[in-house]
Amino acid sequence: MKLKERVVLHCDANNFYASVESAQNPKLKGLPVAVSGNPKKRTGIILAKNEIAKKFGVKTGEAIWQAKQKCPNLVCVSPNFKLYEAYSMKLRKIYSKYTDQIEPFGIDECWLDVTSSLRLFKSGEEIANEIRERVKNELNITVSVGISFCKLFAKLASDMKKPDAVTVLNRENFKQKIYPLPITAIIGIGKRLEERLHKLNIYTLGDLSQANSDILKKKIWNCWC
Repeated sequence: MKLKERVVLHCDANNFYASVESAQNPKLKGLPVAVSGNPKKRTGIILAKNEIAKKFGVKTGEAIWQAKQKCPNLVCVSPNFKLYEAYSMKLRKIYSKYTDQIEPFGIDECWLDVTSSLRLFKSGEEIANEIRERVKNELNITVSVGISFCKLFAKLASDMKKPDAVTVLNRENFKQKIYPLPITAIIGIGKRLEERLHKLNIYTLGDLSQANSDILKKKIWNCWC
């Protein structure tokens, strides 16, 4: 008997900290918002920013004064981690309506295996869109959802279109969509590994898919052992 192919969602809350702050404080609606270190003293760094601040070029990890140079009207608020944890639990409560196979990945991301849930829904895309609408209506924040046949590709898909979007990577389209992407698009490939792969003339995920596995093991894996 042929096994049913897995349907995996990766749900990623968009600009989570800043979005939660805006959801809790209607006065922040329509404003560039960042969660940061001490906003009054302008010390510390930007921990998160909303879509409006992002359009001004505000980046996570930069100093508040640098962000203010790009966006003078930036509203900086102190982090409230208990609030973010509460919203994270609310998100997972919504996810639990669709599957009990939930794997958190940090406070704002989760994988959901919804393979068994397809008995009640037409497709993973239908589930993803229903989750997306519920999160928006019930929590006043948004999520981007990636759908694929494995966790790795589901995560990659959720990063491809933001905010408030659903992206599908299936066996028919994944090569066309992901092969042109840089190797750092995939989880687990950081700066050091990127440099090693570049030395092997591997720059895109397509290059990586065509690389000789024995050479990769010898040049990459053995360097870490």
